[in-house]
Amino acid sequence: MARNRFRLREGSSKDLPALTRIDGSFGNEWLLYLQRRGGPIEQTIELRWRKVRPAGSRRSFEVDVATLRSDLRRSERLIVAEADRRVVGYLMLGTNWNRTAELVAIIVDAAYRRRGLGRRFVQEAEAYARGRSLRALQWEAQTDNRDAIEFAVSQGFRIVAVHDALYHNRGDQRQLAPDFRGLAVFLTKELD
Repeated sequence: MARNRFRLREGSSKDLPALTRIDGSFGNEWLLYLQRRGGPIEQTIELRWRKVRPAGSRRSFEVDVATLRSDLRRSERLIVAEADRRVVGYLMLGTNWNRTAELVAIIVDAAYRRRGLGRRFVQEAEAYARGRSLRALQWEAQTDNRDAIEFAVSQGFRIVAVHDALYHNRGDQRQLAPDFRGLAVFLTKELD
């Protein structure tokens, strides 16, 4: 398939129904497994990729208009990508109290990945942050979304934290359970 020409435009609440139709699913056969050693304060934390599901396993990413509306309220900018006369991705950006730009959401339709749209979204986020004299970009992904984490690292982000209680997984003890949905991993890209 040829590389698509993506058209980026400013989005609005009128785009929310179209955003719900984007296939945000991702392969989840690998998990960035968190292992702790030591006591409750002094401890060693190790992150390592671990295959936990059969090849080709996928996790759906479904979002409704109400959730998108909530995300949009905490965002300052919505960028929508179109190709082939349909919406194929979006980026929501906000500014945090610590002078960092937050990638509230960065979603590319599964059929349009690995064609440069994610890179364009990161470039848009960088321009947004620089235009506001912000010091860094922040992005949160889940530990079962290997493609998102590896893409972020390829774009200059680094892992800075793991939050094991952000989602309803009851900590990190259930990482190998079939219904486990990933821990929150936070990535940061410092800007010059």
